[in-house]
Amino acid sequence: MHFRNKNALLLMLGGLLAQHSHAIDVNAGDYTALPSGTNVGVFYYQHGEMDGYYQKGDKARAESKSDIGIARFIHYTDIAGLRATPQVVIPFGSVRNTQIGDAHLNNASGFADPIIASAFWFINQPEQGVSGRYLAVTPFIYLPLGQYDKNDAVNLGENRFKYDLQLAWVQPLYGKLGFEFYQDAIWYGDNDEAGSGNQTLSQDTSYQTQVNLRYDLNAKQRIALGYAANYGGDQSLDGIQLKQNMEKQQARVEFQQMINSKTQLSAQLVSDTQVESGFKKDLGLNFRLFYIF
Repeated sequence: MHFRNKNALLLMLGGLLAQHSHAIDVNAGDYTALPSGTNVGVFYYQHGEMDGYYQKGDKARAESKSDIGIARFIHYTDIAGLRATPQVVIPFGSVRNTQIGDAHLNNASGFADPIIASAFWFINQPEQGVSGRYLAVTPFIYLPLGQYDKNDAVNLGENRFKYDLQLAWVQPLYGKLGFEFYQDAIWYGDNDEAGSGNQTLSQDTSYQTQVNLRYDLNAKQRIALGYAANYGGDQSLDGIQLKQNMEKQQARVEFQQMINSKTQLSAQLVSDTQVESGFKKDLGLNFRLFYIF
């Protein structure tokens, strides 16, 4: 596959960070409802190495590396009789050494688009099994305040509003086994500084499905096997369809360890198993520090 100019690359990329993260990824136990009045600080570190850029299933020689940090602040409270978690999510980091074919793209560093959100629990039964039984929804709003330069192919910000509605269902199975199901629908505003810098990028609604099969070894340790699939999200530039299939599938394995009664560490290994368009993440390492205060 050959790329003749920067504009062709811009058309294909359509926002590099969107290729890396379509929706809010979850860790096992994320929807355990803590008592009202609890405050939580979460820090994420994500290292990714991408090998190969795909368009309609065809692979081009490409690579990219990223190191992303995320600071998340959560407050548990009750709103209208429902447990709720008003929160703010602040992503930052760097994407570097990005190359597609013979084209070397710019490095990007700084803050990505911050997110405001709150989960609402309609079923809150922590006494059910080891995992508890929960049904919750979380609306996320992405604010277009992150680093973005219309002259760059690689940006951390997307220069557009995004709205993600996430449904979560946690169900105990047998003994220490539990099942977690998450479904996202993501709506996109327009980026009016895309392509050449003076074009409008529009995107259809995209979807993400995530599942975890978790096993609580004991009160302090947990392992989980996960799977995620992204689909939908067709893009157009000034009304011209880019004809990129956003389908992606990913396998995950996670280990969690309570350090003390207030602190948990998580380590997750991820790998893309199928990518129709965009970078393929052969290896991703995600770490999370969860602290209750």
